[in-house]
Amino acid sequence: MVAFVKRVDLEIPDNRITEALTKVGLDVINVTRLNRKDGNTPANTIKITFKDANNRNTFIHTGLQVDSMHFSAEAASQNKKPVQCYICLQYNYVAKYCKTKQQICAKCGDKHRIEQCTAANDAIKCNNCKRKHLATNHFYHS
Repeated sequence: MVAFVKRVDLEIPDNRITEALTKVGLDVINVTRLNRKDGNTPANTIKITFKDANNRNTFIHTGLQVDSMHFSAEAASQNKKPVQCYICLQYNYVAKYCKTKQQICAKCGDKHRIEQCTAANDAIKCNNCKRKHLATNHFYHS
């Protein structure tokens, strides 16, 4: 279960946020500061993954308190597919920002378009996690 907190000062490290959440009794799995669209610059948005819906819902109701600062929280939409580049098939950015010149096949992971793929169905391999599924199957990466 995921929630987001926006406008969190860049000077507040992830571990300080984790400490603040566990201090109030929330069971947190992961705290990650997101990056801006360029992929390298930290953003003011924090993604927090909780153990279960109860922890997340409590957090949404109470928000994040770090020292004397309070931040509102919002639940992640569960209906959206993750953003994926259609050229290199990596997640969290789109083709507009892709530095890859050659399109990657969603079926076998080689450097060609999926329409040109000659790989057998038992040779399917995700370019991202190397498991046996199409790289465009969001079930494994959401």
